[in-house]
Amino acid sequence: MNQPIYYINGNYVPESEAKLSVFDLSILRGFGVFDYLRTYQKRPFHLWDHLERLNYSAENLRLKIPCSLAEIAKIIDSLIELNQIEEAGIKIIVTGGISTDQFTPQTASLIVLVFALTKYPPYFYTKGVSAVTTSLARSFPKLKTTQYIPAIVTLHANHQAQEAIYLNPARELLEATTSNFFCFKKNILYTCNSDEILLGVTREIVLKLAAQRFPIQLCPITYEELPTIDEAFITASNKEIMPLIKIDHHQIGTGEVGVRTKEMIQAFREYTQQSKWETLSISRHIVNK
Repeated sequence: MNQPIYYINGNYVPESEAKLSVFDLSILRGFGVFDYLRTYQKRPFHLWDHLERLNYSAENLRLKIPCSLAEIAKIIDSLIELNQIEEAGIKIIVTGGISTDQFTPQTASLIVLVFALTKYPPYFYTKGVSAVTTSLARSFPKLKTTQYIPAIVTLHANHQAQEAIYLNPARELLEATTSNFFCFKKNILYTCNSDEILLGVTREIVLKLAAQRFPIQLCPITYEELPTIDEAFITASNKEIMPLIKIDHHQIGTGEVGVRTKEMIQAFREYTQQSKWETLSISRHIVNK
């Protein structure tokens, strides 16, 4: 079996040769940003929205991406062709690079990984999944950084949960560790819209699709409101729309996947099969908030 081919700092290399220096700041200090997307019918889904968000994250950490976004798009196309993957997950990583004083960023490293997409079990979508909450604080929540310590610590301690949802000091539900959070109260769809969350590409698509179907409130719910919500779900590139049926010890609604959530799952899946997807310009949404 042929090894996967990756891109690292100007070179296409097999997996066995994919290496970073031990003096790279992503290793020494956890300093880097990334973005993740997937393909549908071998087409990178909303590629430019993900590239714009990557650039926004890098700029805000004063990381200079070592090539243009158009060049990264070409690298991704090349890797999809080289690896001959039916459907792919794509991860673009920009690190602080090798640092001579082990602290100061110098020339950034660029890594692009294209690998076979791992799908979640179908019953996650038909039966729903559970989540826990955490009050652990994150740094730079608006940016997609490589620092996931609060997420890893929380989920390592709660093996039965598929996700963890962040609470702020006001006990508002913000977002999950790798996804955005939505819920229905009666017929109204709620999701957080603040400087405390990452504006997900899938989230923006869901809001666009939901606006044709339901009233929307861009505000968080509090932990104390959990018993009053009827349905909940999380959204992410790899998860799409995944129903939540339990948060901590709180059953969501009837404990089954709700009708509105099913409608959104179907609408999203139909959207992914379109021949063309309109760019969301998500980075400008972030800047203009």
